[in-house]
Amino acid sequence: MGRGPEHFLTNGLTEVLQSGGHEVSTETLEFQKEFRAEVATQFELYKSLAEHVAEARQHNRFPLILSGNCGATVGALAGAGTKRPGVIWFDAHGEFNTPETTTSGFLDGMGLAIATGLCWKNLTASIPDFQPLPAEHILLLGGRDLDAGERERLDQAGAMVLDCAAIEQTGIRNALEAPLSKLSSAVEEVHLHIDLDALNPKEAPANGFLMDESGLSVQQLREAITLIKERSKITSATIASFDPTYDSEGKTLQAAMEFIKQIVDSDLK
Repeated sequence: MGRGPEHFLTNGLTEVLQSGGHEVSTETLEFQKEFRAEVATQFELYKSLAEHVAEARQHNRFPLILSGNCGATVGALAGAGTKRPGVIWFDAHGEFNTPETTTSGFLDGMGLAIATGLCWKNLTASIPDFQPLPAEHILLLGGRDLDAGERERLDQAGAMVLDCAAIEQTGIRNALEAPLSKLSSAVEEVHLHIDLDALNPKEAPANGFLMDESGLSVQQLREAITLIKERSKITSATIASFDPTYDSEGKTLQAAMEFIKQIVDSDLK
């Protein structure tokens, strides 16, 4: 999935945004130290990302993060510089495991748990301006493959969760009405996180983790972004977990380009 960000850039993302009137600059963040340990490397990157997001915000630029994994949003939230941030997180997975609850040992399955301060506290303390995000400021959308106990932990923490089944029952607009209203009254702005495996892989395959026949449609996610923009101020965004190997027809690339343009057209106010 590490090829995803470069794939966007080499396939015209910059030009798409510029054609919409946006001034675009790109930076690639890489680990600089010689010795590479998985966890330490990730947190060094989160730290660097927080610094770059903070700088972008100071210059009234919209930080768009293209990432191979979901944890990058930890750095993005730290760099936001707002007292009451929120996050709307599209993902097929819960991302609410900790080192004590995980059975896979996969750090990328801990993104929301890290953001809320449930784990890796010594390392998050090294990220400039990191503050644990209140779970009540989280809206998790499109889940369909949560690990055992994740839904219960999210509910107990106070996060709002709308899985694919709930969205299918009522439709995206009705499903989002109450949680968006609640979130918008609690936060000043939101970071929008889109793990592309929230999409139905039959329509837009993102990676090899989930190749089922469920998930959000491209139209549902597009409509969700419209609804979010009506209720909240989106001031940064992450597009994550895209492996172009699985997108032989370019459907996911095209959909993600549309999402990005739709998001950044809200611009900073």
